Amino acid sequence: MPSHRSTTGPESAARWPHGTFLAELSVSPAATKSLLCLGTPHTYDQGEILLAEGRVETFVLLLMSGVTKVTALMENGDTALLAVRLGGDLVGEFAAFDDRPRSATVTAAGKVVARRIGQRDFLGCLDGHPAAAMAVSRMLVRKNRWSVRRRADFGGSPVAIRVARVLVDLVEDYGQPRRGGALTGPRLTQAEVAGLVGARERRVHHVLGELAERGVIEVGYSRVTVLSLNELRDAARLWEPGG
Repeated sequence: MPSHRSTTGPESAARWPHGTFLAELSVSPAATKSLLCLGTPHTYDQGEILLAEGRVETFVLLLMSGVTKVTALMENGDTALLAVRLGGDLVGEFAAFDDRPRSATVTAAGKVVARRIGQRDFLGCLDGHPAAAMAVSRMLVRKNRWSVRRRADFGGSPVAIRVARVLVDLVEDYGQPRRGGALTGPRLTQAEVAGLVGARERRVHHVLGELAERGVIEVGYSRVTVLSLNELRDAARLWEPGG
């Protein structure tokens, strides 16, 4: 079961990874402080389910640290990876808005700490802080755009393709531009990548090494820089419609 710890108050917004909900909300310190004071902290171990598809519940989870994968069952019984969410992101907000069953499952890819915020407190915070409401709206738009072009065959793909697809997710959602068009992703250990794609860490290490040898990525300490997004998308077997 998730463990509970007392809160020590709001944390600095500067610590949140680029591209996350809290990083965007940092333009409004008051809204950030209000949100971070809500709810209670929970800790989840690797492989533990934070939110389960189909479950009827309305709280949201504000991820404080760690990495999670968002998945959904397809009609053919396969599991599709819908997204990757990091510390600083918000999950579970759909049910808080429409009171319908969870539309996806959120699973910890490593140790995760999150604040569990009740529906009433969450919606009250949005009512009281227009900046928070706007940040949530922009986040929902990004999620919807991405879901339109999500893959349904992730679970049955080879490990190399799954790793490439996760890297595409990370740099498109959270990448920070560097010289020459390179994109640096958020900090993520190879063990966490392995947890996201459902593979052994050794195999993930091998795949990353192959991509690095081809000049597609550059691997640093707990961080990957994508040197060619087009080549990475090719490795992930992702092409835009009509492309």
